[in-house]
Amino acid sequence: MLDAKIEKKALEILADAVDRTVGTGFVHAAVLKAAQTLAAHDYRQADKAFRMLNPRETRKVKSTAIESAELLHQFGEYNDGLNDMAPDPRLRDIRARSTKLGAA
Repeated sequence: MLDAKIEKKALEILADAVDRTVGTGFVHAAVLKAAQTLAAHDYRQADKAFRMLNPRETRKVKSTAIESAELLHQFGEYNDGLNDMAPDPRLRDIRARSTKLGAA
């Protein structure tokens, strides 16, 4: 069970690294699907897709994935801090009247 969790997290880190360096495309989709299902077929498809990257892209993805894994190891899961912040109640009236912020 623990090995599956580790493999899933590793594939998620790899998918994120692919997204940040190469962009969302068939490689990112294949790695992400393998992370979600952990099925042998999806794993092979992700491997084939990843091997289609050129050596420069592979090095960039590897570097980004290692950096992300080290940060995860040092600091744990990181959620976007802006989503955790509550809105300032003093600005509630301004938001309610502002056409630029989607109201009124």
